Amino acid sequence: MHQPLHVGRSEDRGGNDIKVLWFGKNSNLHRVWDSEMINGYQMSYTELANNLPIYTAEKQQIIVNSSVLDWMYESQRHAKQIYGSITQDESLGYAYQREYFPLVRHRLHKGGLRLAKLLNDIFDN
Repeated sequence: MHQPLHVGRSEDRGGNDIKVLWFGKNSNLHRVWDSEMINGYQMSYTELANNLPIYTAEKQQIIVNSSVLDWMYESQRHAKQIYGSITQDESLGYAYQREYFPLVRHRLHKGGLRLAKLLNDIFDN
């Protein structure tokens, strides 16, 4: 749910039907957000984790104590922005990566924090 296009528009299957070129190769918007931006950054999982945004303890509490509906609404707001920034068959590359990878990092971090809290709640009881 933290990947914005997972709660995107049903009519284009969450961006799967929006064809784009990613660094000159055929792709679709959903795939760019699911994997190609992350893989293109060429970091190991450890490097990626070590380069996530820094949240204060207070901010982390706000993040983990939000509801599943809050998570969905966050992603829907981001999806609206993503859809508004793209056209069918657009060529994407470094400029798109530079603009949107910070959002990818924040969504991964928030998703990880929330998953950790959920698992702790399940297994600590």
